[in-house]
Amino acid sequence: MKTQAFPHKEISPNIFEIGEFDCASVFLLIGDEKAMLIDTGVGIGDLKGFVEKLTDKPLMVCYTHNHIDHVGGACAFDHAYIHPKDMADFSNGGGIGLSLEARRGYAKWIAEREKGNYPYQPEVDITEWGPQPPLFPLEDGQIIDLGNRKVSVIDCPGHTAGSIAFLDENSRTLFLGDACNCNLLLGRAKRGTPNFVSIEKTLSHLKRLQNLHAAYDRYFNGHYDYRAFGEPLGEDALRDAITACEQIVAGTAEVVVKPSPFPNAPDQHVVTIGRTSISFDPQGIHE
Repeated sequence: MKTQAFPHKEISPNIFEIGEFDCASVFLLIGDEKAMLIDTGVGIGDLKGFVEKLTDKPLMVCYTHNHIDHVGGACAFDHAYIHPKDMADFSNGGGIGLSLEARRGYAKWIAEREKGNYPYQPEVDITEWGPQPPLFPLEDGQIIDLGNRKVSVIDCPGHTAGSIAFLDENSRTLFLGDACNCNLLLGRAKRGTPNFVSIEKTLSHLKRLQNLHAAYDRYFNGHYDYRAFGEPLGEDALRDAITACEQIVAGTAEVVVKPSPFPNAPDQHVVTIGRTSISFDPQGIHE
């Protein structure tokens, strides 16, 4: 039997952060009529069964972007809402792959990095992916009404072409996925490909998030490695990400070439402001 021993914390009334054993964060928002699940992690354990213990409301499963550590659990659910620009690579984990080997490998890499001892067994709790659930579009400005809880969809391309954030009006909370964090990976798609997003474009959308500050009091990213579990990301993350992007675009950034933390990946060009680092492709700065 798959584990349901997920760490979880109610961060506001009827909003839960669910930890996927250091691989990712999943968020559950419960309204009067429906509930909304933001991301599904790598796909470890019985997330669906665990969520059903927290709510019996009809569930809308939504994704911040299409990477392996956010859509890997999608096949446990009967649908998926995601930005159209991230649909094409959904079943491939944004190019990383969603095979059994890829997802077990990702979970193993995280466990070794964090030196974690988790209540799951890879051979039991991480199983074959598929079939893919039907995909439905999420568009910028769309309002998701859960019943006395409205959630807005906000475009924020950069980490992927279809990265989005969700703003819960009731709790004044912004859910960022990987659109902004303290280890922001940008420019992974090459110029001329459909998924290319320049640093200039990313910067404009990060500034847009900043300009919405009157609508939110805090924000959570899709991992809890740069914040305590159940606690928001520091206000410096968005501010410093914007500063770093501004310097990259202006050509004034202090760029350091570092080995990638990911297995078998090329070296990264990195700019660090405060505790926020941005990895980027020098060929993908301008439109």
